Amino acid sequence: MHRALPVVLLVACGGDSAPLSPDAGGDPAGDGAVGSCEAPGRFGAPASTFTLPATAGRGIAYADVQAAFPEVDWSTLDRLYIPAGSYTNLMLGNLPVRTAERPLVITNKGGQVVIGRNHGQGNYIWSMGGGANWILTGRADDVSQTGDAAFPGHACGGYPDATGRYGLLSDDEFALSAPYLHMGIAVGGGATDFEIEFVEVTRSGFAGIRLYNDHTLDQPMANVRVHDTYVHDTDGEGFYFGWTGAPPSNKFPGLQIYNNRILRTGNEALQIQDVGDGSRIHHNTFISGGLHWLDNGLGRYQDSNSQILVREGTIEFDHNIFIDGAGTLVSFFSSPQPGDGDRHVTFHDNYFSDAIDLGMYLNGTSAAGSSFTWSRNVFRNFDFAYTPADPQATDPDVIAGRNGAFQAPVTFEGNRWIGTSRIVAGIAGGDGTAGNVTLTGNRNEDAGAIELRDGPWSSAGHHLTSWAPNATVAPGSPPVTYRAGDVVVHGAAWTLYRATDATANPPPGPAWTPLAAPTDDVRVAPGTAYAGLGVQ
Repeated sequence: MHRALPVVLLVACGGDSAPLSPDAGGDPAGDGAVGSCEAPGRFGAPASTFTLPATAGRGIAYADVQAAFPEVDWSTLDRLYIPAGSYTNLMLGNLPVRTAERPLVITNKGGQVVIGRNHGQGNYIWSMGGGANWILTGRADDVSQTGDAAFPGHACGGYPDATGRYGLLSDDEFALSAPYLHMGIAVGGGATDFEIEFVEVTRSGFAGIRLYNDHTLDQPMANVRVHDTYVHDTDGEGFYFGWTGAPPSNKFPGLQIYNNRILRTGNEALQIQDVGDGSRIHHNTFISGGLHWLDNGLGRYQDSNSQILVREGTIEFDHNIFIDGAGTLVSFFSSPQPGDGDRHVTFHDNYFSDAIDLGMYLNGTSAAGSSFTWSRNVFRNFDFAYTPADPQATDPDVIAGRNGAFQAPVTFEGNRWIGTSRIVAGIAGGDGTAGNVTLTGNRNEDAGAIELRDGPWSSAGHHLTSWAPNATVAPGSPPVTYRAGDVVVHGAAWTLYRATDATANPPPGPAWTPLAAPTDDVRVAPGTAYAGLGVQ
C-alpha cells in the first residue's frame, strides 16, 4: 500500500501563527505590481509592426528570421506578430539584438496562437534563439497592441477562468516522438536579456519551458525574466533552466522568476541551474512535482518538487510556496566552477510543506567565504513514506540533510517547523550549533497550514502521483497498491482520480472516481495567513 501526503491543505490560521513577513521587495522588474494587474500601455503604442505569414494548420519555421525577411528593419521593429491560429510548430531563430529602451515585442494578433497540437514527428514544437532585449508576451493590451482581449490569461486576478485562455499556448499533447522529448518552449542560440510573460504551457513531452545556451560556448543568459506564466501537467520538469551535465556551463546572472504557477509535473516543478549574481526568485507557487516518483524512466532523484543549483553572487528566494514533492521537497546545490566567486544565498519568508523524504538536501561544495541563510520560513509535514519506491529507504529524521563538503556558514533563524524531526542532524531543538550550521530562534510549533482558493486535489495523507502498475526506480520494489483516498493522474488528459477502495488496477474502474479538473487558482485565500506568498 502506498502512503503519501497532501497536495493542498485548507486550514485557516490567523493572528501571529505565521512568522512570515509581508513582501518588502516590491517589483524589481519595474513592470507593475506582482500579479500584473496594471494600466494598459506597458510597451507603448508601436510605430512599426510586421506580421509573419499565416500558415494555418502547419508550422512557422525560420531558423534565421532576419534573413527570411530582409525588408524588415529589425533594429527598429516594435512588434513582431504571430497571426492567430493553430500551428504544428514554431521556430524563430537569430532574433535581433535590441536595447532595453526599445525591445522587440513578440506577440499574438487577432486571437489565440496555439503551438504543438497535431505536430507530427518533429524534434521540437516551439524554439526561439539568439538576440537580446526581446519580449515574448500574450499580454492583452489594447494600447500596446499586444495579445487579444478574448484571451487575457490570469490578468487582473482572472485565475479561475484562465486555463486555455492565454493568447500564447503551447500544448504538446504529451507527444513523445522518439528519440526526442519535446519542450513546451525552448530558448537558446546565444539569447540573453529577454523576457517571457503571459504564456501557458501544458502537456509537454518533457520540460515546459527550457532555457539553455550551449554549455561549450561562453554565452551566458543574463538578466532573463520569466513571470506570469502558467505551466502545468508536464511529463518532465516545469521550468528547466541551464545545463545539468559536466562543467563548463553558462551562468544566469540577474535571473528574475516571479508570479509563476508550476503545477503537476512529472519531474521537478522548478529545476534551475547555474544561477548567478543578482538573481531573485519570488512569489511563485510550485505544487506537485515528481509525479513519476514510482516509475521515472530517468531513475531515482528526479522526483523533488524543486532542484536549485547556484554558482556565485547574491541570490534571493522569497515569498514562494513549495508544496508536495516525493523524494525531497527542495534539492539545493552549491556548485561553483573555476573563476566563480562566493555565494550568499538567502531563503526567507517561504512556505515549504509535504514531502515523503527530506524537506531539503544541501549538496555540493562551498568554502568558508560563502553563506547560506534560511530565515522566517515555515516547514511542515515531512513524514517519511518513500519505501513504495525504494524498500531500502530509511527515515532521515531531519528536515534538512547535507553532505560534508558544504563547509560555508549555514544559518536557520526564526523559522517554524512541526513534528518530531530535527531541523538538522546534531541539534535537537531550535537553537544550537553543529559544525558549520547554526540554529537561532527557530520554534517547533505548528504555524498552520496554508489555505488556497482551489484545492485540495488530494486529501490529507496522500501525495499526488502519476498512476503506475509497478515501482521501477529501485531494485526489489513491489507492485503498487493504492489505498482508499489516494489521488492519481492518469490517461492522455492526466485526469485526476481518487481511489474509493484499495486497488492495484488502473483508473477508470469501480475503485476509482474521476475528479473535476481544477481551476488552478492557487492564490492564498484572502484574509488568511500567508496571503502575501505565492502568485498574486
